[in-house]
Amino acid sequence: MRIVRPAIVLACLLSLLPVLPARGAGPACSGARKSCITAAAWTRRACDRNCERLPEQPEVAECQATCRAARAMAEAACRDVVDPCAVSCPDADPSCTTRRRDCRLAARRGRETCRARCDGRRDLRCLIACDRERAAADAACGFVGATVAAGPGQIPTLPAGRPADLSVLLDDAERAVVAAADDRAATLRTRPLRLWVGRPGVEVTVTQTRHGFSFGFPIDFREFQGAPQDLDFYAGIALDHTNLVVAETSLKWRVAEPAPGQFFFDLADQELAWARGLGFPVKGHTLLWGNAPPFSSGSGIPDWLRAQFPNPNLSAAEREELRTLLRRRVETTVGRYRGRIDVWDVTNETLNIFTQWFMARLGPGIVNDIFRWTRDVDPGAQLVFNEWITEVFTGLPGASAADVRDRVEELLAAGVPIDAIGQQAHFVPGLAYAGATVDLSQRTRIDDYAVALDTLAEAGLPVHITETNFIAPAEPEARAAQAEALMRLWWGHPAVEQIVFWALWNKVSARSYLQSGLWDDAGVLTRHGEAVVSLLNDRWRTRAVVTADPNGAIELRATLGEYVASWDEGGSPVHVEFRVEQGPGTAVVAAVAPRV
Repeated sequence: MRIVRPAIVLACLLSLLPVLPARGAGPACSGARKSCITAAAWTRRACDRNCERLPEQPEVAECQATCRAARAMAEAACRDVVDPCAVSCPDADPSCTTRRRDCRLAARRGRETCRARCDGRRDLRCLIACDRERAAADAACGFVGATVAAGPGQIPTLPAGRPADLSVLLDDAERAVVAAADDRAATLRTRPLRLWVGRPGVEVTVTQTRHGFSFGFPIDFREFQGAPQDLDFYAGIALDHTNLVVAETSLKWRVAEPAPGQFFFDLADQELAWARGLGFPVKGHTLLWGNAPPFSSGSGIPDWLRAQFPNPNLSAAEREELRTLLRRRVETTVGRYRGRIDVWDVTNETLNIFTQWFMARLGPGIVNDIFRWTRDVDPGAQLVFNEWITEVFTGLPGASAADVRDRVEELLAAGVPIDAIGQQAHFVPGLAYAGATVDLSQRTRIDDYAVALDTLAEAGLPVHITETNFIAPAEPEARAAQAEALMRLWWGHPAVEQIVFWALWNKVSARSYLQSGLWDDAGVLTRHGEAVVSLLNDRWRTRAVVTADPNGAIELRATLGEYVASWDEGGSPVHVEFRVEQGPGTAVVAAVAPRV
């Protein structure tokens, strides 16, 4: 029997179908193609710069070879678009040439402005961001290519969840705050999309397969010892609903250096290898956490360090010795994972009155030092100041959102390289998280918390919602309403760029007795879990069936993320895969026939 390859079948099908007549390679058309090629070049440049973070030259070379291959594929797709005018200038609009020229000029000037904000060539993270911004701006001036493949594409099967009824818990003022966030989200989290398939009148199914927004979850391999089936389940729900792993415990000092100078990275290495195999980027947690018994789970300060410096009143020599040990910890840990961990919770709870062990011995200036040491070791990583606020941790004294804002602004004014504010989000009276019995009918009002979130954002940095737990109120319908309201508030806030679920599956979560998991111990969605996944998989996930216009294109507003679009060619399904990323104007994607 003669075997016919799917790619050949697809190419034959495409060649037999009518193609829109080309309108020539006039200035608008060539400008659009050049923009596509230029976007590929700047994407490769950002990729190359990011490779420079890797600690070993063979790793750098391999990484940059991957960048080159990706650029070659992207440029080939740009060139394979037969009629760039049909893609980027619908209806032969005579003003298209001028718009394209102005757009490309704005892209160049935008990068110059961005680059001027960077602190010289060593500001690697800033330079990478400017390269990516330039790539997105150039792509918006033309298009990006997506290669057609046989079949309908792989579409995930996701639980639909069940929305919460906010009226069971929230009053009118709180619901108004949520509604205002919903209105903002339409602009913040979506973008106009134009997909050119070159087939007028064809019905195109567009499905978002993954979110572009950063949703995260923690991993601690010790929770899965002897239970590979549990790890498989955890990986499955994480792949369906998140796109970031947080190393929950393995990189904390007590675990990473259990004895002086004896570093233990086996656990972290296993977790990173697992995450990389599944395609997850990793966030490191945490480099400086001054917790000590009885206010800790025993994962922060090494026992040997507490024994060596039991008295906070250190001599000058002792202070320098402790600083040296801390700097060695940073240089060894961050240096090992440079280029493999892109985000670090550098500090944790430095304003919390119960976690002042380092501050009591070294003073608040140690925060300045540890951020600078981390930036020196990995200038491409995002550095986060992670803190709790009293507006969430009810019932305990501590720092308010205004206190955190003021402290971060003070550090920024001193030149400390902080890139984001982490706001711990354990929504429960604080004593419950310390193991005490409390009244779980208490809760954080949404309108009060919205003010606190705005206050944090006044520092001018992105906000990461870290360690998110939905614990109070205890009644299931009320908890679901609280969780959904908070999620919609974050989704619609311009400063929020990350949400980490600290209890994705209750069975392996910290303090599982609080029943805060989105999935319960048996792997069944909880009521508040249903509310969250109804947002992730329904309200915020784009699905549409659209008929192509006379130019062979479809248009819709799409949530940022990864997509599959499928249609029929000669009775057989074909598809393209592409991303809709943040950027100016409309995201334009051109489907191109595969090279055979």
